[in-house]
Amino acid sequence: MEEVICQDRSESRDDATSDLAAHSHLLQERAVGGDKGHHGGLIRSFLDDVPNEVWQLIFSFAQTWVQEYWHDDSDDEIARPEVLEYRNLATICAVSRSWRQIAIGHRSLWTSLPKLVVNTSEDIPGPARDGQAAKMWIQLFLSRAGRSLPLTCDITIEPIAWTQVQGAIRDTVKVLTDQCHRWETVMLHLPQEAIAPLLSCIEGKLPMLSTLVLDTRVLRTDIPAPSDQYRLNLFSEAPKLRTVSITWGEQISESIPNVEINLPWSQLERVSLNVPGGSYKDLIEAQPLNLKELRYRDSDTSVPPTPPTPIILPKLEHFSVQSFKEEASCIDHLDQLILPALKYFSLARPGDMPPGDFYAKILSLIQRSGCSLERLNLKPTNPVYFDILALSPKLTAIKIGHPEISELLRKLVLDPASPKPLLPALRTLELLGDPWRRCPRARLDVNALMRVVRSRTLDLPQYSTGNELETGGVVKPLDTVVIDTYDRQLLRNDLTLWESQELGDRFKKYGAPDPLAFPSALTPSSAESALRKFRALIHKSPSEAEFFAMVAGMGHLLDELEALDVENTNTSILVRRDFLYRLDHYARWKEVKVPNLPQGAREVIHAISTRAKHILDHWRPFILRDLAACPYVWKYDDWDYGGSP
Repeated sequence: MEEVICQDRSESRDDATSDLAAHSHLLQERAVGGDKGHHGGLIRSFLDDVPNEVWQLIFSFAQTWVQEYWHDDSDDEIARPEVLEYRNLATICAVSRSWRQIAIGHRSLWTSLPKLVVNTSEDIPGPARDGQAAKMWIQLFLSRAGRSLPLTCDITIEPIAWTQVQGAIRDTVKVLTDQCHRWETVMLHLPQEAIAPLLSCIEGKLPMLSTLVLDTRVLRTDIPAPSDQYRLNLFSEAPKLRTVSITWGEQISESIPNVEINLPWSQLERVSLNVPGGSYKDLIEAQPLNLKELRYRDSDTSVPPTPPTPIILPKLEHFSVQSFKEEASCIDHLDQLILPALKYFSLARPGDMPPGDFYAKILSLIQRSGCSLERLNLKPTNPVYFDILALSPKLTAIKIGHPEISELLRKLVLDPASPKPLLPALRTLELLGDPWRRCPRARLDVNALMRVVRSRTLDLPQYSTGNELETGGVVKPLDTVVIDTYDRQLLRNDLTLWESQELGDRFKKYGAPDPLAFPSALTPSSAESALRKFRALIHKSPSEAEFFAMVAGMGHLLDELEALDVENTNTSILVRRDFLYRLDHYARWKEVKVPNLPQGAREVIHAISTRAKHILDHWRPFILRDLAACPYVWKYDDWDYGGSP
């Protein structure tokens, strides 16, 4: 292992790398054909001709792991920098000496440093991490990255770990701060109390820094007084800084002090702020001419801008402000903004501000800026909302949620014959119920919704000519409707009823049965219940009695499915409720990884899997028939239990 991978002092100490030792010989044989066989030699000769630069490019792609987000809602947060999986380089180095030499010779592969995480089992359930293993990996990467290339680093210090092992944390973090003059992208997740002890040495030493993510954690044992003032100057001298995301002590927001953060505001291009104090004010009044994205969430102590003269932000495309203040004065500064490039706009109305005044302010901003919005997130509580829509013919997505949503939907019905149709480019419509209501979910007016949908899909001229994929011309067909936090069962029933009444001719054309004619003996709810019980096998090892009770329920369900007259049954309702997807999961269940199953259980599960596959194979042509008959594809999830809309 040491000979193949690195011969460095640290690489054999990580658990993931030590696991590679047992497989490195196999990896070599698979990659280059080993020392045996005609095919291996042939592959080896081809691989020998691949230039090192091509291998290095391939290795850089192999590092890419996953695109993460700073928060769940990507509309309100800037996408996190790309995450690279450093262990993939260990695997590459384990394949052969030549690959190892090629990888080590390409210094830029080693500039995205391994993530440093320090926590305890009290911070996060599971094994604690003291950062020592990561430290050795970081030192290895630094030795291979050379002395001048810019670096990406990620530091996470959990609050309780900071109180317990400060000495070890300081020692480990120093390895990174000694290289702060090379930081290009840095992500810092640590307690406020750790910032000065760990990072005071970096002030004025950040000539390459372009992206900063700072997320502070609050020590619950030492909650600051809300009147306290905290000042952060560490990043004020960073000539290349362009992207900033700062979240300050979000866990206990009511206890966070005022924070004064000094940044080179005028040069920033992308900003996300969730910071109490005057940071938003400082940003706006600095008039950053290259600012493209602004996302801000205020607090009770936030200070709004008070510009005496108009402020032009010529490149700002994304403006998203979440305000929790009730005073109308918190958005007075909008009267001074001019945003000619604005495409996305999201703003909540202050509670003390009349809807008419609020929408008049937004309308004035759009008229004054001469912009054309493409995405809008406003609650339509005033007729002026539709004046805003009329000024935004390029809008591709809107979110609406209101007690009088039926009336709003009626206004969104498209008239393609109109010389100025409302929202001709609309592609995504999101309908929001009230997620905070404790009373039963509201019933969505499906008839009103589907009038909008039909007018923007089936009734468009390009659909009537038979070319359903055509998207040319002024009017674009609606692509997606997202329905959130309405009564799910009523929504399914009402949509099925609408299809039965409105799409009968289309069902006949494709030979699909009426969706209402689903056999009463096998309801989707009963089928889902049987699958849900059997799915419990994934989460726990059942007793013998529990297991065979599940098997009996599953067997009864399969009996009903095999007896179903699928030729005369519309299967779309089973597709929409994810029933067929779950059944297909069991049909593909080749290996059961549940410990302590009763004797003979695996054979029983194999038999169930075989039956499920036979049913789906028999149903396939009818599933495709029914999907083709309906012009819309509906996907349901359960938003009451963590599902997506």
